[in-house]
Amino acid sequence: MDSDKAGGNRIWLGFIGGGMLATALGFCALDLAPAQASAPVFGVMLLLTGGMFSCLTGAVGMAGMLAWIPGMDGGHEKMRQQERRLRERNLAK
Repeated sequence: MDSDKAGGNRIWLGFIGGGMLATALGFCALDLAPAQASAPVFGVMLLLTGGMFSCLTGAVGMAGMLAWIPGMDGGHEKMRQQERRLRERNLAK
C-alpha cells in the first residue's frame, strides 16, 4: 500500500471510469436505436445522464469536496499514519 500511486483517489477514478463507460454505452446505443422506438430512448437517457453524473461525482470527489460522506474523508489513512508513527517511536526506544 505504501507504493500506491493513486492514493485515496482510487475510488474516485473508478467513478470517473464507470461514468465514462456508461456514457460511451449510451452514445453507442443512441446511434443504434431506431428513430421510432420510445423504450430504448429512456434507457439511452439513463445511460447518458447517469454516466455524466458519475463522472461529475468522481471529479468532485477527487477535488476533496465530498469529505462529508462517512468514510470518504481519508480518516482511516490519517489513523494509519498515526499508528505507524507510534510504532516507529516505540521501536526507537
